[in-house]
Amino acid sequence: MTPANTLRVGIAGLGRLGKRHAELLRFRARGATLVSACSPVPAERVWARNELGVNSLHEDFNRFVRDPQIDAVVLVTPTTLHADQAIAARQAGKHVFIEKPLALGVENCQRVETVARQHPGQVAMVGFVRRFDPSYARAQAEIASGAIGRPFMVSSQTCDRNDPDGFFVRFAPTSGGIFMDCSVQGVDLARWMLGRPRATRVFASGTIAIHEGLRLMAMSTTASPSSSSRAASVPCSTPRAPLPTATTRRPRSWARRASAWWARARRATTPSPAMPAA
Repeated sequence: MTPANTLRVGIAGLGRLGKRHAELLRFRARGATLVSACSPVPAERVWARNELGVNSLHEDFNRFVRDPQIDAVVLVTPTTLHADQAIAARQAGKHVFIEKPLALGVENCQRVETVARQHPGQVAMVGFVRRFDPSYARAQAEIASGAIGRPFMVSSQTCDRNDPDGFFVRFAPTSGGIFMDCSVQGVDLARWMLGRPRATRVFASGTIAIHEGLRLMAMSTTASPSSSSRAASVPCSTPRAPLPTATTRRPRSWARRASAWWARARRATTPSPAMPAA
């Protein structure tokens, strides 16, 4: 039996990243417990039952999100589904944690924001993990306090391992590719450190040195300025003054991120047996 002050969480999406979130929720998140999982892939549902002991399993997202035994929903689905699923979860009375990016275009982001404002009693968050890394947080605090003066330029560099199996290329059409799926971390970090400035001009460029399959994605991005160029946003992070080195250790920072979010959601959730379904 789940204690009354424990947030009951359901996760949608059990791919490579979804499995990591699910394991975190099941074994490491304080004040929360994983009670349900949703995936259209039978093998992923079997994995959740066998490896995590989750018995409430769903193939259909609409049924999943209306389950009265779920207080909060974690979305680790393809980016193209985020907006509609986040809106459905809010309308079903759930707190929502959405993996970044929120959507592939500004219009869908604004749709989610509009619905979120209509449900102020529910917590919503996009998963920008780096804000919860202690080194980044210390850098932000030093900037906010004026300890290094007023920054005028931010530069950010992020490195990921090469993906020889081609997953990133296959995933790019629904994830947003390097700009929207990966660079948003640096964009968010830069805006957070600089006090959330509003962009007046946007410029982005890139080179495809390997993975020629990404060239088709680059062509479609160039052809859709209404969504992609605005989403690509600003250059990113660190002033020239000495700042703490920001090295992200993902499992720990994910745990901090989740624990902070669960705490906020628990405070917003009354200790009733279940949130009302839509």
